[in-house]
Amino acid sequence: MINQQLLQSSIESLKMIQEELHDGIDSSKREELKRVIEELESCKSEINAKQLLQMLGKIISWFPAIERLISYLLEL
Repeated sequence: MINQQLLQSSIESLKMIQEELHDGIDSSKREELKRVIEELESCKSEINAKQLLQMLGKIISWFPAIERLISYLLEL
């Protein structure tokens, strides 16, 4: 149940990112983000936490400032 809540929350967050950055990222990244959202929506019961984190990590890596912040927080 917690994984389902995490997954749904992640999908909603990715959709918000998609809306906010629609014009701020290039078309290939926009398409990749759309593909990831669709993939997450289609495999709601078959994804585990590790797979979800890998997908989110890929998207986060597009934003170097966020990636640096996460790395900094992990070092604390």
